Amino acid sequence: MDGIWQTLWHALRDPLRYVVDGQERIFWLYLLSSLFLALGLHAYLRRNRPDTVPRSPLAYLFPKKIYLHKSAIADYQFFLIDRIVFALMFPVVLLLWAPIMYGTAAALDHLFGPLANPWKGGLWVPVLATLCQILLNDFMLFYLHYLFHKVPVLWEFHKVHHSAEVMTPITAYRMHPVEMVLTLNLTTIVGGLSFAVFDYLTAGAVMTYEVVGVNVVMFLFYVVGFNLRHSHIPMAYPRTVSYLLVSPWMHQVHHSMEKRHLDKNMGFIFSVWDWAFGTLYIPARDETFALGLDSGEAPKFHHVGALYLLPFRNILARLTAQSAAKSTHKST
Repeated sequence: MDGIWQTLWHALRDPLRYVVDGQERIFWLYLLSSLFLALGLHAYLRRNRPDTVPRSPLAYLFPKKIYLHKSAIADYQFFLIDRIVFALMFPVVLLLWAPIMYGTAAALDHLFGPLANPWKGGLWVPVLATLCQILLNDFMLFYLHYLFHKVPVLWEFHKVHHSAEVMTPITAYRMHPVEMVLTLNLTTIVGGLSFAVFDYLTAGAVMTYEVVGVNVVMFLFYVVGFNLRHSHIPMAYPRTVSYLLVSPWMHQVHHSMEKRHLDKNMGFIFSVWDWAFGTLYIPARDETFALGLDSGEAPKFHHVGALYLLPFRNILARLTAQSAAKSTHKST
C-alpha cells in the first residue's frame, strides 16, 4: 500500500519536474532562450515596423487574448492532468526499447561474430553516432507525423493537437495519449536499433555527444527558439536556412487552418524531409492566418474531457457512417 501511495505522490508532483529537467521541452533554459529571442524580435520590429507590434515588450510577449483564451486554458488544465496520467503510465508505455536494443545486439553477434577491428579512437565515431541518432529520430518523427495527417483514424487523435486556436509553449503537450504512446514506442525502436548497431561496431564503446542528457543537436535546437514554435511570435529563419531547418514560423503555419497550409511543414528539426515528400511550405514574413481545424470543430476540444474522449467518439461515428454507406450500397 505504501508503494502505491508513493507512486501516486510522485505522479502528482511530476508536472513540476518539467521546468527543471533538461530532457523536457519546457526546461527553464529553453524557455529563457526563447524569451530572449522573442525580445530581440520585438526590438527589431519596434525599430523597423513599429506599427505592427505593441510598444510594451510585456504586452507583445504575453497578450491576454492568447494566454487567457479558452484554448490556452484547456492546454494548462490538460497539461497538469495528462502529465500525472503519463507519469503513472510511463512504466508500461516504453516496452520495446530494451528488447529491441539487446535483441539486435545479440543477433548481430550471433550472425557475424565479434568484429576483428571494432571502431575505436578519434572523434569521428561519436560524431557519426550522434548524427545518425538524431537523423533517424527526426525522420521517424516526421514520418509518424505524416501518417497522423494522412491516415483518417490516426488523424482523429492528432486533431487534439491541431484543435488549439491559440498557442503557448504548453500547447506542445496538447497531444492525445494514443499519439504519445505510438510515437514514443516507434521512435525508441529506431533509437534502440541505432544504438545496437553502434554498440556492435564499437565493441560496446558506443558514445554520443549530449548536453543535460539530450543529444547535442537536439539541445541546440531547443535552445534556438523551440518554444516559439507554439506561440504567436513569428520568428523566421532566412529562406535558405528554411530549406534545412524548421523555423518556429514554419511550424506555426503548420497549425494554420488555411487551405494552402494544410498538411505542410511536418518536420520536427529538419525540413529536408518535407522537401523530399513535397510538404515543404516556406511562408512569407507577412502572411496572416487563423489557427485550428478547417472543419470548425476546434471549440469542441476546449475542455479536458473532450481532449481525451472526442477522438474515440469521432472514430466511432466515422466507422458507423462507413458501415451505413456499405449497407446502403449493398441494398441498391
